[in-house]
Amino acid sequence: MTPEIRPPDLGEPAVRSPELLRLVQAARSAPAPVLKVSSDAVFAGFQARRRDHRRLWAGVGLAVAAAVALVWARPSFMSSRTGPLEPVATNSSEAAHVAAPALAAAVRVVAEEGPPAGVRDAWQVELRDGRYDVTVAAHAGPELLRVDTAGGTVEIAQGRVVIVVAGTRTEAELRTGVATWIAPDGARTPLAVAPAEDDAPDPKASPSDLARQADALLAAGRRDAAIRVLDFLVTAHPDSPPARAALLDLARLLKAASRTDEARCAYALYLERYPGKEQLADEVEGALGRLGPGPACTGLRPR
Repeated sequence: MTPEIRPPDLGEPAVRSPELLRLVQAARSAPAPVLKVSSDAVFAGFQARRRDHRRLWAGVGLAVAAAVALVWARPSFMSSRTGPLEPVATNSSEAAHVAAPALAAAVRVVAEEGPPAGVRDAWQVELRDGRYDVTVAAHAGPELLRVDTAGGTVEIAQGRVVIVVAGTRTEAELRTGVATWIAPDGARTPLAVAPAEDDAPDPKASPSDLARQADALLAAGRRDAAIRVLDFLVTAHPDSPPARAALLDLARLLKAASRTDEARCAYALYLERYPGKEQLADEVEGALGRLGPGPACTGLRPR
């Protein structure tokens, strides 16, 4: 069954209930409220709403800042919980500590007996009682190693020196190279290389045998030993045929060993003994001039 829907009659009342009808009539008879809305009131409402928005965004910003600060502070907080922080030394001997000096790369000091050497700087050491093997390798600069002891000082240009210290007594034995002994009063004495038993020249050997011995020593890299043999040859056998070449070899080896004054004396002695060959004499004079001025000589020894 389909219900019949028809529009209401125009004269039919919209409200039929007596109670509802009374309310409708009461509302119709009541006066309408008076509304007073001005432009100032509208602007004031706009400002109030904008202040509310600003407060809202300010609150959001503060919340974000607090969250970021918490994230950054958390590692410190966690570290403080995992263990105490180390105190910072602001006024202690460790803060003012200066690294101990180190020896130059060319220097080696071995304490065979006794305490280690005291290093004052790269080119200065102090030795106490004991036996020490000190080596200074050949180097480009003019530095000299200063070895201080209670009995005096050893100054090493290059080479190897064995030093024994006992109280105020010091013994320095130059094995190779160039070194000087400096006494407590400042007197300086060049050290002579101590010959090894198998390096000492044989007094009974002939000049030719001595020349061959010097060549063998030089080939073995024992320059100082070769110098001693050549020195003996030109001194003990000055008129022998091998002596002329030996004297030139001796001068060149002394120059290579930085024994400049002795090399100068050897060249001067050659010119004195063998002035005949002009071409070779010119070469020797040139080598002598390149060494520069120096002390006068007595034979092979500078005065």
